[in-house]
Order: sequence, then structure tokens, then C-alpha cells
Amino acid sequence: MAKTVRAAVMQRPGEISVKEFPTPEIKEGCALVRMVMSGICGTDIHMFWGETTHPGGQESTFPLIPGHENLSYIEKLGKRNDPWRDANGELLKEGDRVVPACDVNCGECFNCRNYYGWCWCEKVFGYGTTISCKDPPHLFGGWAEEMYILPKVYLFKVPEDLPDNVAVLAEPMAVAYSSFARAMNPYWLVKEGTGPGDTVVIQGSGPLGLSHAVMAKMVGAGRVIVIGAPKERLDLAKKFGADYVIDIERYKTPKERIEEVKRLTNSRGGDLVIECVGVPDAVSEGLDMVSMAGTYLIVGNYIDIGSAPINPQKQILSRVLRIIGVNGMPYQAYARAIGLMRLHWKRYNLGEFVTHSFSIYEAEDALKKARSMKGLKVLVKPQ
Repeated sequence: MAKTVRAAVMQRPGEISVKEFPTPEIKEGCALVRMVMSGICGTDIHMFWGETTHPGGQESTFPLIPGHENLSYIEKLGKRNDPWRDANGELLKEGDRVVPACDVNCGECFNCRNYYGWCWCEKVFGYGTTISCKDPPHLFGGWAEEMYILPKVYLFKVPEDLPDNVAVLAEPMAVAYSSFARAMNPYWLVKEGTGPGDTVVIQGSGPLGLSHAVMAKMVGAGRVIVIGAPKERLDLAKKFGADYVIDIERYKTPKERIEEVKRLTNSRGGDLVIECVGVPDAVSEGLDMVSMAGTYLIVGNYIDIGSAPINPQKQILSRVLRIIGVNGMPYQAYARAIGLMRLHWKRYNLGEFVTHSFSIYEAEDALKKARSMKGLKVLVKPQ
């Protein structure tokens, strides 16, 4: 291994550059992975432009190495008493291609002991989002040549026949899987929750929105309607399985978009409407698109950038709506998402999801490209 590791470091909002760190010593139960690529998420964009409040009031701790949608190869496995296995129980060895889980829960607080996943952990920390690179072993983000894996990090082995540019979508697709798993939980035949054949409306045509569009088809949605812009993204939405698209550059007001959703659904609205925009005002608009006794998922408003007015009586109570906040996923969702992508990536053209890639030296350009909404998924690679 090289003596030093290069990484793109966000010193503070608006400032990012490549720094070198010493290659860390691998402690017992830890590992080092060699990065292949890392996807840019809306959270990375918010951090760079100074909007850093995560769920639970956590703040990004600068300086940090961004990158939490990661694909890598195992470089070095530290010693441990039992064999190294991935989250599915498969044996791991150096050289295996893996997706590391991006968030790590403590496993000890009340919520970890009584509920599921990192979403409710009282002490959760996140690779590429909340862990600083100030102190050794430094390498806690994917925009680097190598990344340090702590003992409680779940690793997911990637099937050999899944291409890199599809496998790197595991994290956003796991979020989408978790969204649908929660929406389907009640007994949908008596209209509690959503189920196969239902109409799904997705607000947002970015990577998160189109991940949900693909997942909707994978899990049996009847019709999928995607609302967003620009045209290039809506064209991709159709390739990924969307039945209808609503261009916000044509339907410019909330009233026009709501009426178009009603027109496409015989005046009923969507059985399931999913917010993937990240704008508070989208929530009130989305509630008016939900059918009677339907379900509304809030997924995109991950970063706190404000509030928006709603009418609880008219928009929620009178129409018996279920509202679910999705701020991540249990670890099991990674494995399920990878399995579904392996089955369906060719059918839904997922090889076209990634549209741009940049080196770590071009990290700021990569962030600007992702924010410009030109293309879809933007990647950062070591070289």
C-alpha cells in the first residue's frame, strides 16, 4: 500500500481541495477499502453550500471527506476472532468488491435496542456526512483513494455480474426500497398503505426521484407518474419505467400540476405520493395529490432548510392520509436493493443512470454539475 492517501476534503462550506493523509494502521476488527467510485447525493450539495443540519439536529463536522454512496474493493482486513463476513453471511476476502453501509449506529442506546436500523439511533455517525477527517485514521468518506472501515460498519458483497456504474447506486436504491417497504406495511387490500397495482406519483426527477421510480416498477406498481424537469431527466424517467411524466416547465403552478395528476388518475390522485424534491413547499402540493386514504412519503427533505404551511384538517384528517417520514433505511435494505438491481438493471436501463464522472481533483466541478440538474447521477472517482 502507498504511504499516503489522497482525498478531496471539504474544509468548510464552499471550500474543497485535495489533501494527503498517511495510510492508517489497520486495527483489530477494522478494514481498509480501495475506492472505485462514489455518487454525489443532494446531502453533499447542501453541505457544500452551507446547509448542514441533518436529522436529529446533527451538524456536519468540518473538515470532512464527503462521499457516502460508495463502491470499493477490500484492500486489507484487520484481525478478528471470527471470520470476516458480509451482512448476508458470505465470507469476505481481500479483493472482494463491496458496498459499505454509510451510517453506523451505536447498537447500545434505547432506540437501537428496541427499534431497527440507524435511522433512530441516538448516537449515529455517518461516513462522508458527519465524521470529521481531522483526527486519525482520517479516511471516513468515499471521495478518496481509500476509506477506513470501523468494526460496526456493514459490508455488502457485490455480485460479479453487476456493473460498477449500477452497483454504485446501492445506497439511493436502498433508500427507495425502504420507502416502499414502509409504505406497504399495512394491509393494502382494505386500503391501508399501498400495494401491487397501485398508482405511484413521484415529486422530483433527480437521482432520488428516479431511484424511487425504478423501485416502484420493481415492486409491482401499476402506473408511475414522475413530476420534474428538465426534459432530459424526464426522458430518462421514461426509460426507467415511468408511465407518465409531468414537466414543471410546462405545468408551472402547483394547481396545474395537481390538476394534471388528477386527470391522469381519473380524479383520484396517487395511491402513493413520494416527495423527492428537498423543498418544503413541495409537501403541501404533494398532499393534495394523494388519493383518499392514500399514503404520502417525505424522503427528499433530509436537510432542514425551512418549513411550509399545510392545512391538517383539509389535507390530512378529512382524507384519512398516512404520512411517513423516510430519513434512511435499515441495513437489510442494501442487500435487497442489490439483489433487485441484479435482476432488473438491464430491463430498466440502469446503466444510463450515471451520466457524469469527475476525479477527486475536480470535486468542486462535480458538485456544481450535480447542482445544475444537467444529466442525472454524478460520480467522484479517485483518478
